[in-house]
Amino acid sequence: MLVLVDLDGTLTDPFVGIARSLNYAIDRLGMTPLTTAQLRGFIGPPLHDSFAALGLTGSQTDEAVRLYRERYTDTGLFENRVYDGIESSLIQLASDGARLVVATSKPTQFAERVLEHFGLDQYFEFVAGATMDGSRGHKTDVVRFALARAGCDGPAAVMVGDRAADVIAAHAVGAGSVGVSWGFAEPGELEAAGAQTIVTSPGDLPPVIRTALAELQA
Repeated sequence: MLVLVDLDGTLTDPFVGIARSLNYAIDRLGMTPLTTAQLRGFIGPPLHDSFAALGLTGSQTDEAVRLYRERYTDTGLFENRVYDGIESSLIQLASDGARLVVATSKPTQFAERVLEHFGLDQYFEFVAGATMDGSRGHKTDVVRFALARAGCDGPAAVMVGDRAADVIAAHAVGAGSVGVSWGFAEPGELEAAGAQTIVTSPGDLPPVIRTALAELQA
């Protein structure tokens, strides 16, 4: 079984670095500071989409993304932490025979640096992420890319993530979906998206994935 795992809000808590980098961009654009709820809402969706949702024009969105990355690339990226219990769960999943791949709307090069920084890269075959120009950024496109690169069909995969986009992407390709409650979903978001299972701690992931793997092999 191929297990596609989201990064932000699933493997790591990136809020501090993302929030500070967003505030950096917003301040330099002379915009009204974002609320905590708005800042949290940026975690998961493609960055361009989130800035555009604030009412920015195309050129303003491009500049906001540039300013955000100006700080995030070397500083905000590492204002981050791995959720307790994640690494031991990855070890268990690997020992169970699951193929692990990161599938994220964060640009691939940023995701790879985060994984390397925290020593999590050793557990994953590769990172399927967004492109810097935004041509691949939506989660469904990322998941399709991950499946193609892994040589795997959707029904032989499961997507693990903390936002509705993860669940929707899984459904779009016929994959299983496991929502995690410790990330950035709003109350009821994962349920409304149709997550097959929702786990409340990283330690719950191995048995859930193990069951799915056994069903697939039956």
